[in-house]
Amino acid sequence: MTALSAPRPLPRVPRPAVIAGDFAYLILSLPLGIVAFTVAVTGISLAGGLLITLLGIPILLLTLLACRGLAAVERARAALVLHEQVPGAEKEWRRDGVWETTKAVVTDPGAWRDVLWAVLLMPIGIATFTIAVTVWSAALGMLSSPLWYWALPDDSDDTIPLLDSTGAGWSLLRVLIGLVLVPVAIAVCRGLAQGHARATAIAVGRQAA
Repeated sequence: MTALSAPRPLPRVPRPAVIAGDFAYLILSLPLGIVAFTVAVTGISLAGGLLITLLGIPILLLTLLACRGLAAVERARAALVLHEQVPGAEKEWRRDGVWETTKAVVTDPGAWRDVLWAVLLMPIGIATFTIAVTVWSAALGMLSSPLWYWALPDDSDDTIPLLDSTGAGWSLLRVLIGLVLVPVAIAVCRGLAQGHARATAIAVGRQAA
């Protein structure tokens, strides 16, 4: 006679602070991604175009320094999601003499990883922002629909009852769908936030060294 296997514990629902933190992390990825992309692409392009005049060298150094700062911000944000420190892998750039310092900065692989990550942040931010807003809008929109559906104009002949009807039955169905979508939204945002944070740790953290 075989013993019955123990029932699996139900998955724990994250605390409200964690849910809000995941959503904020994903939403902020878009504006930070735009800033990082603009700084990296503009700086590198401008530096490359002005290298022949030597003005490109200080612009390049400032760009790499800015990308290092942005990488530090990303590690700090990732640490809040992962609940653990994400240490950096930066090398000390300061050397004896301006030329030696410049060579240390330009030849540091970590500096160019920071630039690459700054460029990738914008498409990542667009994706995370879109998904987070979509899943939560769908869940909360369905859940709260009885409060505002009555105000929608009813001037179309091609209506879909689930989306357009203000009847009690359809309203209840929308609320039930919203209740189902809320944990889906929580799980999706949790997975996205964890994945983004882990990717940050790999790209610009000590794991990349």
